[in-house]
Amino acid sequence: MDHLDPRGQELFAHYRAISAKLRKRFMKKPNVKEASEDYGKLANRLKNEDNPHYSSMCFQAMAKCDRLMGDSSGEAEAWANAGRQFFTAEELLFSAQHASYRESLDAGVHCFIMAIDAHERKGDGVMAAMFCLELAGKLVHFERLHEASRFFQRAIDLQVNKPECQLRTLERLASCKLRLRAYDGALNVYTRIFSETKGKEGPYLVLRKRCEVCILLLLLMLQIPERHYKTEHSMIIESYSKSILDMEYKETDHSLNRYILLQSLINASRRRDYKEIEAVRASLWSHLDEEQQHLMHLLMEVHCPYRRPLL
Repeated sequence: MDHLDPRGQELFAHYRAISAKLRKRFMKKPNVKEASEDYGKLANRLKNEDNPHYSSMCFQAMAKCDRLMGDSSGEAEAWANAGRQFFTAEELLFSAQHASYRESLDAGVHCFIMAIDAHERKGDGVMAAMFCLELAGKLVHFERLHEASRFFQRAIDLQVNKPECQLRTLERLASCKLRLRAYDGALNVYTRIFSETKGKEGPYLVLRKRCEVCILLLLLMLQIPERHYKTEHSMIIESYSKSILDMEYKETDHSLNRYILLQSLINASRRRDYKEIEAVRASLWSHLDEEQQHLMHLLMEVHCPYRRPLL
């Protein structure tokens, strides 16, 4: 400890004083509860002083104390707080443009896994799923997309009794797979959402319509033969084969225009009419959200490989 400045020496002395409360003494049990509280106070103090590395160390010690006491909720929260502090440390390295070997990031992931496991041991799938989603979001932020997709899937498995939450997580998983260029996987996830929102109204209908467009664009981009379509895929393609005069379309003008343009896109793609696809893209672009625009861009790359790249 000689290499530490006075402030560092004081912090380590405080930490060791708390740890001393956990030592076994003759005829006296260690005061685990008091040690946990003291670790928590020191951790929060260090957090407020923007010292995430030492703060995370104290939160980890607190989590271990809570586990000894059988307090799964307290243990999970302490592990999660430790993970958040490790992620903060990683952010500070990045913002300072220092070399990072991702040690803090890996430590943060480990802490969140411990938090998730603590809630699962307790049988609290809802909280375990929440921590899975928080971790997955951080992993997306740090461009660790393969790991993120695994934790989105773990959250989905835990949300089996929360269909509304599960659908939103499925949507995030599909977005993650698109960023991974796992287009078949994204198509499967969007298809599941489309199937599970059948017959539902309100926000479910909006989600279903969005997934419908994503599925259509993926089918055209991947050039999947119609004989290999799933039932939902055939249903979507068939829904765009109707004439406007033959259907009761009770949507806004914006949705009606999008329907006509998507119908034209299907026909142009079947004919491999590159000029028509380009013309439809120009009109359809403003009717698409960011992810759908990305899929449209990929569709253009497939059908018009020699065109100038989109900006």
